[in-house]
Amino acid sequence: MAIFERDISNKVLLDDTEPITCHIENWQNVNGHTEFVIRVHRGPFSDQTWKVHKRYNDFLKLHQTLQISKIPLELPPKKLIGNLDPKFITERQQALQKYLDSILMNPILVSSLPARSFVDPANYCQPFGEIALQHVSLALRGEFGWEVAGPLADIGWRLRKHFYTIKSKSRSKDELIGSWTDYGPDKYLDDKDMHSVFKSLHQIKHPYIGHIDLCLCTEVGGLVVREMSKDGSLRDYLCGAKPKLSFLKKYGNPQGHKQLTVEEIAMHGRQILEALKFLHEKGFPYGHLHSGNILIENERVKLIDIENGVLGVPSYYRPYFMQHKKISTLEAIDVYCFGHVLYEMAVGSPLHESYIADDNFDCPSPQIRKIIESILSHEACKNGLPTIGALLIDQFFSQVQLTLSDSDKAHFKLPSAAKEHLKSVVIKIEERLKGEQKVVRSQKRLTKVQEMMSSEEERKKHRNRMKQLREQKSKEGSSKNESKKNGNHLERCDSVSSSAATSVGTATPPLAAVPSPPPPPPPPPAISNGTNSTPAPTKDRSALLGAITGFNKSTLKRVETAVKDLHT
Repeated sequence: MAIFERDISNKVLLDDTEPITCHIENWQNVNGHTEFVIRVHRGPFSDQTWKVHKRYNDFLKLHQTLQISKIPLELPPKKLIGNLDPKFITERQQALQKYLDSILMNPILVSSLPARSFVDPANYCQPFGEIALQHVSLALRGEFGWEVAGPLADIGWRLRKHFYTIKSKSRSKDELIGSWTDYGPDKYLDDKDMHSVFKSLHQIKHPYIGHIDLCLCTEVGGLVVREMSKDGSLRDYLCGAKPKLSFLKKYGNPQGHKQLTVEEIAMHGRQILEALKFLHEKGFPYGHLHSGNILIENERVKLIDIENGVLGVPSYYRPYFMQHKKISTLEAIDVYCFGHVLYEMAVGSPLHESYIADDNFDCPSPQIRKIIESILSHEACKNGLPTIGALLIDQFFSQVQLTLSDSDKAHFKLPSAAKEHLKSVVIKIEERLKGEQKVVRSQKRLTKVQEMMSSEEERKKHRNRMKQLREQKSKEGSSKNESKKNGNHLERCDSVSSSAATSVGTATPPLAAVPSPPPPPPPPPAISNGTNSTPAPTKDRSALLGAITGFNKSTLKRVETAVKDLHT
């Protein structure tokens, strides 16, 4: 066992499902051209960062390559005149950042080789196809009657998986397809145990698991040969796509979105669960269920690529269940993947989220909706998923009658040593998953704290702005009050003068001859000195009182004399 642990500890392989994020930090002029400096970050570990320098023409070549997917992407247009203007370059930088984000957020585009090689040339600019063909030729060299007829298009989503047309002398009329897969980061079997397990895979027999015609492995990967399905996978059927087209062309923006009937969903769902139950009872790791790994022949499901678990390649839905710590066992992973398959069969298109954000999705049956929500709702992902056994006894699946004959009896025998090592493999896969989930949660908490600190700083700035605004309003209010106070003082003085004039009858003309005075005008405008406001000084008080009361100077003089006499 010590040797086994030592072998796997030195293995460092890249996980192609790790999320990629990019940020265009700056731009620079190099030999009359503009280069954008892009910082790239991969995976949950903060130290996996590097920089790449790209010109606009590099973005244009990537855009032309991705057009085969027919996914709408907005690349800023090319400009021949004024393209070195700093303002224009800054605007282009923002547009290119938006373009990159749209690619990296799309699960189809981000898993393509053109997109990966654009942001990570050190790991994805190798001639993967040529290297894989060499490995396949070496693997078949010792197998009499088997040969490679030619390569197929990249019909699958994996970057390190390649497909070939295989010919066998003993089965010249059969159309066989071979898939070569490089070992992944969860490969925990040594060469001896890997050969033992692959030999057993060739002998597996189950009514709902695809038959393997040839199964070989080397020190770098594995080759599996099976009969080609003319109708393709379940995803091909749902998308109305031709099986032999490239992955980008088939699934980028499919025109068709077919749905299965309630009866078909119940029957095929039950068959998938039976196959998963069988694999778990044998202690065989799977975790790679998705609609592309399901064939339907004569109304029967056939799971394929069951070898992926021991090859150590990452799951198709790994970026999704990486976010939920309750999905950390292989059974929980299989159930979670089953929920996505169920959703795709019922809705007709895949769910490109880790859970269902809107429960108003179109579903043909309340029973199906209930099962999907028990797996893919936010509450289910947070609190835990049902087991395979619990799903099998659900009325929706248990009522399905499976017709099996004696020839359909399941068989899968593993050597005792391989069984023990597979147990260790399961533990190692789950440990790596839990470790990375913990890192993801820690980074989420760190991001949340940073956002809180940033928001607190913004709140502090907002409080300072409000304080300054209140102080400014307070100063303006005090100025207005001072002006009003001075105006009231003048009004009181005028009122006293007017009352005195009215009380002395001999000094005033008859009331009938005195017209009613006009309303007093507003106080004179204030003159601001920066801190407070005071009334404008009045040089001629008599003129001011005359304007207010409407009396002439002689009358005002008599009024003032009478007021003085009263005070005396």
